[in-house]
Amino acid sequence: MITQEKKQLFLKTFITTFNFAVFTFYLQAQSYLQLSVENDLFFLTDHYYSSGILISHGIKKDNKTIHWRLGQEIFTPKKRFTDKIKEMDYPFSGWLFIQREMEVFWNDKAGWSWGMEIGITGKASLAKNAQNLYHKITNIHSGRELSWIGAQPQRLHFGVFGQVFEGYSFRENMHFTGQLFGKASTHRIHALGRFGILIGKHKKLPFQKAFFHTSNLSRSIYIGTMQEYRPHDFVLSGSLFDNTSEFTVQSLKYRHAFELGFFSQKKNWTVSVLYRSMSKDTPLQMYSRHRVLNITLRHQF
Repeated sequence: MITQEKKQLFLKTFITTFNFAVFTFYLQAQSYLQLSVENDLFFLTDHYYSSGILISHGIKKDNKTIHWRLGQEIFTPKKRFTDKIKEMDYPFSGWLFIQREMEVFWNDKAGWSWGMEIGITGKASLAKNAQNLYHKITNIHSGRELSWIGAQPQRLHFGVFGQVFEGYSFRENMHFTGQLFGKASTHRIHALGRFGILIGKHKKLPFQKAFFHTSNLSRSIYIGTMQEYRPHDFVLSGSLFDNTSEFTVQSLKYRHAFELGFFSQKKNWTVSVLYRSMSKDTPLQMYSRHRVLNITLRHQF
């Protein structure tokens, strides 16, 4: 017969063992915390892919890394203050999501990963509130609120994604880097290839994944391109399963971008800046290219 005292002893032993295992894992593992901000306001514009904020945390042990990400993306038309849908060239839309990704390294130049995401669009994405509050605080456009008429509806979205990446060194400070990525989600279905030249000490694209090593000072420059096929984009064409969107536009399936970036690491701190010039998402866009700037700050523990 198992007495109450034995149950309590078993429970205490289990909790102590579990806490010790977790503590030991963290001692042996490395981790990072990262903030990434993308915006087109750096170029005095505020439309299409208008804003992206991503908070990431990752833990690495041996050749595997688990990444967790919380993000928000905001999309707006060129005429963002209009109260007439017929004047708009792009729908209002917000996307709030969380992702979990497991990354496996084959060696210091190549690896693969897979992950899952869940998120929400519409009012619950807080995109309207966040952007209008930001405009009010910074007094951009005299603090005037965006209309957000005909915004994409509130929907819960699920998806899976994965990628492979590899680098090849021409010489010590010049490397070719490539990434193949795919996602199947109710929010977005797409496949893309990212290829470029990295000039510096690092052999892989430094703007996506964490590097778990320290350096007194390390810098590199990236020049590359991104080619994408996107058969489904909720932001533009709404849901795959119903037709409740108040306003939709034609979504271009083929898209491409030019990228130019700078990467710098000193000890446990990393800063990267990536310029991206993107082609049209829809034929209705008033401008043929759209520019955004990504600034990422990362600290390794």
